Amino acid sequence: MRVYYLLKRKVKGTLEKKLNIRLNYGSETQKIRHLVLPFCEGYGCDVGFGGDKIKKEECDGIDYPRPYTQVGRDSVDIGVDVINEEIPVSDNTYDYVYTSHLIEDFTDTTAGLRKLIRILKNGGTLILAFPDQGVYEDYCYQRAIPLNPFHKHAEMGLEYMMACLNEVNNAEFEILFQSNCEIDYNVILVLRVIKLNRL
Repeated sequence: MRVYYLLKRKVKGTLEKKLNIRLNYGSETQKIRHLVLPFCEGYGCDVGFGGDKIKKEECDGIDYPRPYTQVGRDSVDIGVDVINEEIPVSDNTYDYVYTSHLIEDFTDTTAGLRKLIRILKNGGTLILAFPDQGVYEDYCYQRAIPLNPFHKHAEMGLEYMMACLNEVNNAEFEILFQSNCEIDYNVILVLRVIKLNRL
């Protein structure tokens, strides 16, 4: 099976590099959209969407002005380096904040969560999709897929994320939905966020 994927990767690489044929790759959002879309109610945003926003209407696409990955045709509405800069949006703006395969790129996961929560309305929905790093690495090895070099945490997964959420001291979370590697290596957490006035 691994040989099959190695050959498939070689053919794709040849088409793209030698013949200048650009192949489209599906987004992680495509895999899980049917599970999370019912929670994307009201006006929201998709942070780090790479061209494929979770919803096409009433949803701001927040990403680099020129995303490093392009898995769809949706344009950037708010261009910002989310990892290194604050999102240029007022506090308590969105009914939901969705992000897929971005939170694992933050060196400080808890700080990344705080950025997302800041722009979410009190009582709003935070939707996180991220890899279980161990399962992801096995998946990539079996298919001869290069690992994403931007992932920062070997322990990334459901347990790690729950620990990071517990470090956010000005919010409480109600789990509305969770899925742990039921689709490939994807962990999905859908949370209602209650903001607290703790100092």
